Amino acid sequence: MKAKLFIAEDQPNFRKGLLKLAGKRSAEWVVAGEAANGLAALSSMEQCIPDLLLTDIRMPHMDGLELAEEIKARGWGTKIVIITGFKDFAYAQSALKFGVLDFITKPCVEADILNMLDRTYVRLIEENQSGRLVEDWKRQHEDSQLRSAIMGMSCNNGEVEALLGRMKECELYFLSIPTYISSEKHYSAQDMPLLQFALGNIVREHLHKWYGGGFRFFSLSSSEWALLVDRTDSRPEMPSSWLQILTDSIQQYLKLALACCGQGRCRMAEDLRQAYERYCSGLGREAASERSTAYESLLNQTALYEKEKEIVSWLMSGDNGRLNKELLDQEVRISSMPLQTAKIEALLLATALLRLVQVQFPVWRMAARSIEWGSVYKCETPEEIVAWLQGYIHEFLLSHNNWLAGKKDNPVKQAIRFIEEKYMDECGLAKVAAHVHLNPSYFSNLFKKETGESVTGYIQNLRVQKAKILLKSTDMKIFEIAQAIGFNDSNYFTHMFNKVAGLSPKEYRKRTAEPPQGVADGF
Repeated sequence: MKAKLFIAEDQPNFRKGLLKLAGKRSAEWVVAGEAANGLAALSSMEQCIPDLLLTDIRMPHMDGLELAEEIKARGWGTKIVIITGFKDFAYAQSALKFGVLDFITKPCVEADILNMLDRTYVRLIEENQSGRLVEDWKRQHEDSQLRSAIMGMSCNNGEVEALLGRMKECELYFLSIPTYISSEKHYSAQDMPLLQFALGNIVREHLHKWYGGGFRFFSLSSSEWALLVDRTDSRPEMPSSWLQILTDSIQQYLKLALACCGQGRCRMAEDLRQAYERYCSGLGREAASERSTAYESLLNQTALYEKEKEIVSWLMSGDNGRLNKELLDQEVRISSMPLQTAKIEALLLATALLRLVQVQFPVWRMAARSIEWGSVYKCETPEEIVAWLQGYIHEFLLSHNNWLAGKKDNPVKQAIRFIEEKYMDECGLAKVAAHVHLNPSYFSNLFKKETGESVTGYIQNLRVQKAKILLKSTDMKIFEIAQAIGFNDSNYFTHMFNKVAGLSPKEYRKRTAEPPQGVADGF
């Protein structure tokens, strides 16, 4: 991802220098434009809204503060960094209400600008990833609710009906692959995830052309999908034989037969459930299901992700009783399901437990275990399926209890001791998480839950406290102190110190310097 930078500066030589520095970060930044005053900058930015505006505060026609105010009024997401002379600094701070990200005081050096560009780029990447992640999670959650409604499982009926209500004329279709055995292609079990991914891409590509955003497509099992379309969103160019085109495309590209079954209009959660019951009782489906049994190890990845997230939440609660109860409830729930659904749900839970162990707790003996697909397929009743599943649940609980019992301190306390020993070296989230043998994402949540702050925040606060001791008790230079406590960049150290302590290292040293002896004695 390349971020867009706009430079507004009335001094030609200084502006040229900023452009040159931006060129040193050409892998991350592209200059979207430049201007000598705020008015010209605003006009240019309307054509191409930048990710970052680097602006002087003193400019003709419209100064930097007015420009920041106009940007906020337009609702743009542009980050703003103001360059200002020292005498204007207090004045510049009033721009905080306009969402100004940072200030750079003139005269500034090359490192000030490059560090600012680096920090801002990282922030943009994090925000972009976070936004996409939130949208992905929301979509997965909505698909999970619709899937549960279709399969007659527990769901939020109000949310499901609100999702259906977004479509004026919602029609439901079921798509299925009767068998992954093809006379033209010799597919193996290892090909199954790629086949499902490819099928989803082909179907969605066609649907986007015909319905725009007016459809939802998600899997119900390894060989079945649900499709909801809003007929009012269909494009004029959509052919009447669109289902046949989908079937032909899957045959052409994957050499697999795709079956499509329309179920008519749906407006309520109950409509979805009844439609699925009708579909399940349809002639030939049972035989198709039997033919595809050997390939049902291809579990829906969205459902698997949701199940892993659910187990992590039980672990994060810190309540072993709750963890035991939730897993027991899963057994009871699966025991009351129809045979084929129970098999899929049992495989889903066992796979989620095993994958969680392999990622979060790779030292556990269970991490070397694999899923016994053949055993579950031989089960002839839900009771047999639950008995199979209990083996995985029992081993998981036993491993977890042994792991807890073998720890004198919890992972967070171990991590804090490690940080206090290593804060002066390279000491980030990944390294600390590796020390306590946990996945960084899981450990980050655990650390924040127990301490109330992030791992990075804890490290920076500790380094600032150590810096205060050196500032008060030594005459070391600022850059020497920065290096001694783990900062490679003295400017970044100054920025972090100011952020944590509320004043610069020099100001702190001046305020905390011991007074002359006569003053101390009252003379």
